[in-house]
Amino acid sequence: MQTHETTARPLVLLDVDGVINDLGALYGRSRPWYVHEVPSNGYVLHIPEYMQALITDLVATADVWWCTTWRDRANDELAEFLAINRLPVVDDGSQSRNVGWKPAAAHAIAKAALDTGREVFWIEDFYGSHPTTAMPHGVVFIDTATDPDGAVLTEDMLPARLQLAVGSTSSV
Repeated sequence: MQTHETTARPLVLLDVDGVINDLGALYGRSRPWYVHEVPSNGYVLHIPEYMQALITDLVATADVWWCTTWRDRANDELAEFLAINRLPVVDDGSQSRNVGWKPAAAHAIAKAALDTGREVFWIEDFYGSHPTTAMPHGVVFIDTATDPDGAVLTEDMLPARLQLAVGSTSSV
């Protein structure tokens, strides 16, 4: 019996706040890593020192789309700080700051990727409330809100498929 392993690049839907922007650091909690304070669009992002390498590796491994209330503004100072090119943006056309628009706006993008045999990962601070019924079957939800001291993405949260084969990017 042959097993089929996909070689197509996975699709990653990537949030900012609670994923790249360390909410624990934002709320003044002590962190075991250095946190950069990066001004962007009138806000200050709290980005762990390892995040640039982690996101750079993620972009090298997958097709990454911003799926954030920052929308295209994530391509401003944040993308520049992370040393990545502009990424496509999931957007519903509204200016809503509520996260409820995300599943409907991301559904067609995720479905198209799944229909061609690609894996789809959504990295978000879901706080245990994954939008499974609003998304096509097969989307893998990576919940960064697992630390009571604040949500942030760490390398160990990523499945091996999303990590580069050589070297570790974070020292957490």
